[in-house]
Amino acid sequence: MKRSLAVALALLLALACLVLAEIVPEAPAVASSDTNLPPHATVITGLSGESHVIYTAGHEPPTRPAPIVWNGDVATIGSVQLDAATKTVTATGWVNQASGIVELLACGERGKIHESVFVLSVNPLDLQAALLLAGLRGGEVMPGLGLGPARGSPVDMWVAWNDPADGTPRRARAETFVWDMTTDAPVEDGPWVFTGSVVAGGRFQALAEESLVATFWDPFAIVNNPYAIGGNDDACYVNADLCPPVGTPISYSFTPAAAHSPHLDTEGIRDAAPRTRFGY
Repeated sequence: MKRSLAVALALLLALACLVLAEIVPEAPAVASSDTNLPPHATVITGLSGESHVIYTAGHEPPTRPAPIVWNGDVATIGSVQLDAATKTVTATGWVNQASGIVELLACGERGKIHESVFVLSVNPLDLQAALLLAGLRGGEVMPGLGLGPARGSPVDMWVAWNDPADGTPRRARAETFVWDMTTDAPVEDGPWVFTGSVVAGGRFQALAEESLVATFWDPFAIVNNPYAIGGNDDACYVNADLCPPVGTPISYSFTPAAAHSPHLDTEGIRDAAPRTRFGY
């Protein structure tokens, strides 16, 4: 049983490196259909008229898989862990920003640390591979920064930490660390969208930029904001009422959400459900 699961996961892991084409992140590109294209492939035309073939996350041509180390039901890929029983992917890091404007919920150590709530100590390729193994799939690729909506599998995200004051364990949904300035309230708790990062110019962009979870729509990030505020780079601030002090160690987990969440439509886009303040 375990061998069969390992073989299946290894085959899925071979799909983890994304898109064999370049996209233009600053401006929309025009997509076209071609009956000779492989499944899940699309041709986009850049600003200069050049054409590129792109694939949705999880459906790219196979590449060399990263090694998987098993310990019972838990697979370790680099510094990322996947619990095969619960399909939960976990990484560790720290609080990077406790106030001010942000464009990212989480980035890597060499990412945009001037505008990210958390920093995670991960190789972005390992993180995306683990999320694909957990069953998440990306949807239509966003054509550029701030140009959504984000489409793909819904994913629940949680942050756990110990209160620096007394060591009490705390846990909160990751998105509640973001304050929506358009409503003057925390972002509603609920799934975000696994879009999957892409390869552009021959580089896996989540590895190049280390943007992991974006509040401002980013085709190079792995997970994206499901709300329309994803198109507004001035809309999201740190929820200072909830955020622990800078430097606090955290555990950040991702779990596939219900396919038909009441807060998501069939395309993976959030509806206008009432917003509530998180309490723990």
